[in-house]
Amino acid sequence: MSRSPIHGSPRPLDPRPVAPLEHAMHPASDTGLIPRVAISPQEIPDTERAFFVAEFRGTTIVVSFPVATEEGVAALVRSVDGFAPGDTRFVAVVPDRAVASRIVEVAAEVGIAVAVLSSPVVWHDSALARLWMTTADERVVVVVASSADTVPETAGFVSARLRATKMVLTDPGGGWGTPPRSFVELAHYQQALGEDLRARGCANLLPAAMTALRGGAASVNLCRPEDVEVELFTFDGAGSVLTLGGYIELTDLRVDDLPAVEALVAQGVEDGILKPRSREEVARMAVGGLGARVSRTGHLAGVVGLETDAYGREGLGEISSLITVSEFSGAGSGGLLVDGLVERAREIGLRALFAVTVSDDAAAFFLRRGFHEVPREEVPAAKWEGYDPARLALARCFWKDA
Repeated sequence: MSRSPIHGSPRPLDPRPVAPLEHAMHPASDTGLIPRVAISPQEIPDTERAFFVAEFRGTTIVVSFPVATEEGVAALVRSVDGFAPGDTRFVAVVPDRAVASRIVEVAAEVGIAVAVLSSPVVWHDSALARLWMTTADERVVVVVASSADTVPETAGFVSARLRATKMVLTDPGGGWGTPPRSFVELAHYQQALGEDLRARGCANLLPAAMTALRGGAASVNLCRPEDVEVELFTFDGAGSVLTLGGYIELTDLRVDDLPAVEALVAQGVEDGILKPRSREEVARMAVGGLGARVSRTGHLAGVVGLETDAYGREGLGEISSLITVSEFSGAGSGGLLVDGLVERAREIGLRALFAVTVSDDAAAFFLRRGFHEVPREEVPAAKWEGYDPARLALARCFWKDA
């Protein structure tokens, strides 16, 4: 179920399309520094658009728009138009009436009505009530901040008081880093991000993000104004997603997840990260597997399996099909999955876990999680029965006592 933060009433969700994976897959990594391929709004796949329309159905997105170029206004209006089938509400906070008027004009060209409100110096309950009613009734609202300098602060306040699901902070500098980190967990990176933003003259962005997150937003996106559409409608995005803990949770996989798990594994095989697996092998992996799941939506950020049938008598288990979706690189989903699997191994009495990979990134990841590399001879012989010789030549093995 998806709940509207304004009405508070449950709405049934239409079935969501399976997350497209053609450029959304990477081996497990918790660095958040995986390069992403930039795409234009015209290249956004229809499947990704459909996914995010369903993902944000009936919710409210607040956009901070302190610098409004023509390209940025066009991207904002295209985003509003693209989310119309899902009844997603938008509140854009802008620096002055001229920018508000330009948004109204561009939106009118595609048949979108926009309500304009002025931010009071002090937000009394009556002003907030008017904002709630206008947002609920009009779907698209532009709030004119009291000054250009207060746009991010006003957006953060508005997001918190509306209990908006998401806020987008736009800034000409875009996301954090070059290339931008796709995902930034502020519980770990708040100080580093704050220093970077202060250095580029944007000290007010992080406090605005913290206000929105503490007010109930599941995440805050930081991107350039002209990248809003790509940021909201694609898995890779163009900026950085900021969160404040509790965004990803560890759960058992469900039978309803099997199609998504099959798609994840199939893409991993195609990318050369995973060895080919039959449908039965994938299902068997899912039976005892774990999922890293986005808390608000239930959408899978990664999966991992535990193989014990071939090695259980030796007290061993194999980490099978560990893979994460690139949208959540840096969210720690890979580490969450492996740590959860280690705990499960202890619970069922296994003495150790091992993993085999041909990916240097995955190898570095296992070393960071406390595994140590071992010769292939130390892995049970059953692992190598029918194993592809070409892949065997590249295989590296990692071991961790439970």
